[in-house]
Amino acid sequence: MYKIKQLSYWILLLTVMLGSCQKAEQVETFKDFVEVSFDATKVALANNGQGIFIAAKYNGYPIEWDVFLKKIKVVEGEGKFEFYDIRTGKTVLEKTIDVKAGSEETHTLFQPTLESPVTFIDSKSQEKEEAAPEGHIKLKIANYVQYLIPFSKVDVKMYITYFDEDWNEVREEIGMIYDIANDVNGGEYQLLPDGVPEGLTDYSYLFEFFDHETGQPLLNYGGTTYSTYAFAPAGIDPLPVKKVFTVYLAPMKAWGETPFFLKKDEDFWEVSCNVLFAN
Repeated sequence: MYKIKQLSYWILLLTVMLGSCQKAEQVETFKDFVEVSFDATKVALANNGQGIFIAAKYNGYPIEWDVFLKKIKVVEGEGKFEFYDIRTGKTVLEKTIDVKAGSEETHTLFQPTLESPVTFIDSKSQEKEEAAPEGHIKLKIANYVQYLIPFSKVDVKMYITYFDEDWNEVREEIGMIYDIANDVNGGEYQLLPDGVPEGLTDYSYLFEFFDHETGQPLLNYGGTTYSTYAFAPAGIDPLPVKKVFTVYLAPMKAWGETPFFLKKDEDFWEVSCNVLFAN
């Protein structure tokens, strides 16, 4: 009787072990994970100076998503991606995608201000624009800071800034962009000299803002002309060899109080210049 019980025990144990092995094999042969790219660097919920307020769900469940690395790991096949505001739980954008291994497509999200809806935008929409002539830059600017710039029409004066061989800062005006649009779908590309001395690679651009009708400048809290960093072409990857740019202006709450910031109501602000497209 004891031998029968012992034999039954070993048979049961062997059955469990075989079943476990079969399950393990099923896990190993399960579909491999693949990566899907979502670029939220141009979304105010992720880029506002106060915190990252956007997160993702996959087929209804929260999923890990590093906004800066842009990658979400899922299995191949069709799946629903949802993006939501972590402060309210509200879904702000969703898309069903048939995920395929090896896809290099990046889905670009766009939201210029916290009050704007989140949308998908075609990251290749500027690729057909002709390159700027030698020694020039082609630029389109969209104004989403009407809250901070109280002019009905806005002109932007553009400067180049760099350090000379003696490490003295050089700042030179290169031209004016007239009557900028209020969104990225409006306005025209305008052509300016790039202002870059021969052989120079490390330089930046600055913006100042003027009333198109009166020529009056936008003043900072200290009462002088407000100036803000725009962008540095050399820091853009891939390098924009055609020198064609679409830039949008967005409000950014400042870290404190200085005469160089803008003051609106009780808060201090900066005009954030963001490169949407660069070719």
